[in-house]
Amino acid sequence: MSDHAEHAHGAGPVTPSHSTVIPMRILVAVWVALCALTVLNLLLDKVHLHGFSVVVSLAIASAMAIVAAMYFMHLRYDHPFYLTALILVIIFIAIFISFSAHDTLQYKSQLIKGQAPAMVQAAQGQSKTAALSPTTP
Repeated sequence: MSDHAEHAHGAGPVTPSHSTVIPMRILVAVWVALCALTVLNLLLDKVHLHGFSVVVSLAIASAMAIVAAMYFMHLRYDHPFYLTALILVIIFIAIFISFSAHDTLQYKSQLIKGQAPAMVQAAQGQSKTAALSPTTP
């Protein structure tokens, strides 16, 4: 069957697969960059950024995801639209997660270590009802 006939039936023309061979030095440089970003993320635990540590950690993780996708998924050598879409999606996910994390900081002082807020409220509700109910012999 000819290329023209396959294209007419919706299967698309038969073309040799397109692939990009990335030199080993670039792959090693990407690996070193990812390891450095991982170490930076681990060292972030030692620094007190007064509530911004989650945002900085998400920024580092987003950079790692973008670098890994660019080289290991070959998005660097593909159509620029795909890389732009990936970067925008990762940025929006990081923004949404940082807003959620910021929201949890509002009630962090009320948490009891080892218990969830719902458990604390349930325990307080049970103690109030136990105090109000008469004891039976």
